[in-house]
Amino acid sequence: MNNLWKKKSASTPAPQIRKVYIPDDPKSKPAPLQSKIRENQALAQRQRDASAGLSRNHSSPSTSKDPTRLQVRTKRKALRQKSPSTQHFSDDDDDDDDNDANGDEVSSPAASEKRQRRENSGPVDLKRKLRSRKAFSEEEGTSFAMIHAADVISDERKAKLGGSKDLGDDIIVELKYPNASQRERFKLVTARDEIDAYEEIIKIAEIVTDVYLTPEQAKPFKDQNGGYIRRLERARNMKQPQDFKEAVKSYNAAIDNLNKGGILAENLDSKHHMPLVMVQRILGQVYDRVVSPKVESLRKYENGSDNVYGELLPSFVHDLLTEVGLKSDQVFVDLGSGVGNVVFQAALEFGCESWGCEMMQNAYELADAQKKEFGARCRLWGVAPGRVHLQGANFLESKPIHEAMKQADVILVNNHVFTPQTNRSLVDMFLDLKDGCKIISMKNFVPDDHVAKRNADDPVNILDIIKKGHYYAGSVSWTDDPERYYIAKKRSFAEAE
Repeated sequence: MNNLWKKKSASTPAPQIRKVYIPDDPKSKPAPLQSKIRENQALAQRQRDASAGLSRNHSSPSTSKDPTRLQVRTKRKALRQKSPSTQHFSDDDDDDDDNDANGDEVSSPAASEKRQRRENSGPVDLKRKLRSRKAFSEEEGTSFAMIHAADVISDERKAKLGGSKDLGDDIIVELKYPNASQRERFKLVTARDEIDAYEEIIKIAEIVTDVYLTPEQAKPFKDQNGGYIRRLERARNMKQPQDFKEAVKSYNAAIDNLNKGGILAENLDSKHHMPLVMVQRILGQVYDRVVSPKVESLRKYENGSDNVYGELLPSFVHDLLTEVGLKSDQVFVDLGSGVGNVVFQAALEFGCESWGCEMMQNAYELADAQKKEFGARCRLWGVAPGRVHLQGANFLESKPIHEAMKQADVILVNNHVFTPQTNRSLVDMFLDLKDGCKIISMKNFVPDDHVAKRNADDPVNILDIIKKGHYYAGSVSWTDDPERYYIAKKRSFAEAE
């Protein structure tokens, strides 16, 4: 063989041996399943449509009317917010595949499943008390102000039921919630962009069964042959509103019996955690009854420009607040709270004292209206949220907000499109935060090239970036593209030096 290489042909050049370096394939970021992406994209589109023109509900830059605050304009189709059912990012764990080459956290189906398992197996806040004493007693009366689902449905957009033109306004049902008194009226019509009474009643029954009952108590509700929920599903599937109404009556009677025996209250007393599906349902009910019917009033903020702000969606908010370890004995502040969705979620899910500040008048008025309905909804469900405080003001100038920030354990600020000047003003405000306070933001307050020793007097030195992560489609309403979030912690001045 060696002789072959020594023979040189006049017509054929001798072969050359070269060393070729092929770089290793970079470790790619795990991507969410396509089915999850499509589902989350659809959800985000519905949320964008509902919040078009909104002064960035979570969290709007309430300090300037500078055009740099503008977001991407989106198409509008639906007027209702539907609660997301998927998660969008994962927590740190010991699996290297959950992080990219820079150590930043990324989302993946496997990591999402791990996070879902940890939701039920993580530390329990034993100080969190779910039951509302007032809701399970009649000492303050048996009725209270609320917006019934039947009052929200537009008379101009009725739907046919079961092919019959005779069914309509007369099909009214009253649903019993796990409280001592009041029921909610539903109108059995199904129309685009309206409350689907069939779907909502069945989902409520499922949540009550899963959360308020023991497995043994739940059997008559879950039985697939003739259980209460199965009867509701069958009547809906067969498009039989009268049968559905009768099934609701049977369900109500069963809940009444459990309530009179004190079983629901006793079971709720043993719980210290509210499942995300229940949080989403309650928040969605409040939004549907208050914001959706008046969503057009928010669109005037566009003023002929792309002045469209966005929202952090409930699943993403759950992930963020869980990541920072928010507890019921702590204080949460949302700077630029829009219609108040995140403020209510923190108070409901975690039971903490929750503050929000929004300067856009229409958005603040809707937040205030949501606060009233939020209280009514919590009473219907028999749960006790944390105290809620809303301020209609510029958060740079609001004294109540400044005082709340001094006590805050967690602050959320969606500074995705804030000007550098606004971000700098916020950093100056952070000097007054208590040590250890955590700040969640969509844009890093600490420049990537910042060197503390070269900028000894820079207030940004008090911030320690403890988390960098990615979120994906369905996490926020203004984009489906992967983007970043940051979690910073306020250092003590001694640590900053």
